[in-house]
Amino acid sequence: SKHMSIIDKALLLVVLLALFIHPSHSLITMTKMKAVVASKFGNPDDVLTVSDTVDKPEADDKTLLIKVHACSLSPGDYRALLGDKTIVANPKVWPYIPGGDVCGTVESVPESCSDEFKVGDKVVATWDMYGVGGLGQYTKVNPKKTVKLPKGLTVEEGAALANTASHALLVLNKANIQESERVLLLGGSGGLGTLLVQMLKTKKVSYLATTSTDEALMKELGADKVVDYTKKNWWELKDWKNEKFDCIIDVAEGKRGWKNASNVLKKGRAGGRFVAVVFQDWHIDGTHIYQVFGMLLPPFGRQLFNMVRWSTPYYRVYLNEPTKETMTEMLEKAADKEFRTVLDPESPHAFTAEGARDAWNKHIARKGHGKIVISVE
Repeated sequence: SKHMSIIDKALLLVVLLALFIHPSHSLITMTKMKAVVASKFGNPDDVLTVSDTVDKPEADDKTLLIKVHACSLSPGDYRALLGDKTIVANPKVWPYIPGGDVCGTVESVPESCSDEFKVGDKVVATWDMYGVGGLGQYTKVNPKKTVKLPKGLTVEEGAALANTASHALLVLNKANIQESERVLLLGGSGGLGTLLVQMLKTKKVSYLATTSTDEALMKELGADKVVDYTKKNWWELKDWKNEKFDCIIDVAEGKRGWKNASNVLKKGRAGGRFVAVVFQDWHIDGTHIYQVFGMLLPPFGRQLFNMVRWSTPYYRVYLNEPTKETMTEMLEKAADKEFRTVLDPESPHAFTAEGARDAWNKHIARKGHGKIVISVE
């Protein structure tokens, strides 16, 4: 016959759909996806590549399946990648997909949380023990660590706030900042620091100082004084020795910060307190149980010792994790413009091997000014 039959036309249509329609719109179920994968523990340049043939995760009855739009990096992510904390971060399957702080669109909802989430919802999710799966086009997330993205926030902002924003809120609760106090923040320009600078200003502190190499950004966010730690020792500044701080929040230095704090921090009997987010050193070794004890025992010892010793500042260990409540509260504050979500100027990085390596290398080198985010599009 000169004319195509209805069956022929139908078959041709199916072929055209398979060839020309983008996979995300296709009627044919995707079984493979694109992802950044790590072949083994090690430096980003050596172990990170991009693959288009990674198995797409399958929906199950416990987790949400989402299409990822953006993924941000946290210190725990690079420590996992480098193999520095294998006690808690030891992937069962290799190569593994790193990253866990994500923003995406819900693809599948288990019956257990169908009242809270619907297919098509934009959501923000974070991790439990360590981030995995975030740098794939699709990933499964824990509904208990997932909340909806409020209107008014971009997917990059959602990913940036997934984990860090809750810690900013919880750190401030631990510090118990009062109006008119003088506060020093050690490490102001990272993802956590940029949030803390802004939130401390809303507490109406009388004087806010921070350490950073990015004075312009810190001043823009509200800091009264910025010390470039590569050029000056903050504990030697005469003005600060004469008029000491009520509180120091340390998100950068660890034991060195505490060792020098009493030079510029009030004694415990005068309300002086040091809040330690970094315990010993920024670099953490967690491949053996004795290393974990070696990291935790000294700071908890300081806290106990200084509870009863008024001649030194109080020492407070910060150890907490995000909850649905803290995630929701901070995302709503961000949507209401109570603070600005600061992304590093080079973010979002491209969803390529080069883009992922650049992002991880910058994070490992602690050169990010704001949150480092990778676009997963």
